[in-house]
Amino acid sequence: MLEWREFKREIDALLTIYRQDNAWVGQWKGTSWKQEYYMHHYIRAAYLLYRATARNELRYVLLGGTGIRKSREYILHFGVTAANGIQDAETVEGVGHADRFRAAEAGLPRAQAAVNPDDRVIPAQGFGSILSEQRWTPILNDALIIGSATARHEFMLAFEPHELGILRECQFSIQDQLRKRTPNPTQDDAYWPMVWNRFFRFNKNMFWDARWNIPRVLARELIGLARFGYQVRLTPLGVGFRPPVNEMPDPTFAAYVRGLRNIRFHEPGGRARIMEELSTFLLGDSHALCFREDEHLLAGRPNVGHPTQFM
Repeated sequence: MLEWREFKREIDALLTIYRQDNAWVGQWKGTSWKQEYYMHHYIRAAYLLYRATARNELRYVLLGGTGIRKSREYILHFGVTAANGIQDAETVEGVGHADRFRAAEAGLPRAQAAVNPDDRVIPAQGFGSILSEQRWTPILNDALIIGSATARHEFMLAFEPHELGILRECQFSIQDQLRKRTPNPTQDDAYWPMVWNRFFRFNKNMFWDARWNIPRVLARELIGLARFGYQVRLTPLGVGFRPPVNEMPDPTFAAYVRGLRNIRFHEPGGRARIMEELSTFLLGDSHALCFREDEHLLAGRPNVGHPTQFM
């Protein structure tokens, strides 16, 4: 793990790229995105999260939409990072709910239980697996991925209620399709590969915001994992990402932001390349998640991929 001065030096060398490629942050945060005083605090917040990732209690991180950090169930079981304070009021309520639940379960006074209700239970706030941070910026989000990858933590996708509904529909439709050849479709080796393939195809909105025509933060995170050599595992229990058994590319901010720039992640016309990269990473098929409107951009490009692990 980098010390503060090394961390800040690496980020300082990339500030021009961060500001150019994330100009939208200036529209959201105002002039602070361009002012050195505030940028120092943004970098410091990213560093605190970066250091906290090494102390993640479960040694894996949950990735998904904004709803997962507001879910009481997810907070109760996985906790939030909150190295710089909690981001949303709903998350504060979820942490309070988790503390009260543990106090009741442990039979301890609430104040004592909130500090450490059980040595085997992760704190709801502090070193959890769900990102919830004040002073959020793309730099801070990248710090979560890079810090966790440096510590060789695993990642998992967490789904919001509507996504779980899509997943169930995909399961039912694949069962009906396979039932023509086997009485037990869920036992067929092809079942889960087909389910996840259909789920991602039907739920591209989790990667791309159609309303604003921009990539979601989850797309940025998954591309980072792909560039750092993580391996996808599609299982009956969910979608996971493991670091390679052998040596992995050094997780650095420079490799991350320049890799994003190389695929035009922040440009209006970058959707085809972004979805191509996600397709290859998740499904081993570079054309699988392509939007119909972008098919002409991929015409003539080879359909390449890698074997995805289904377990």
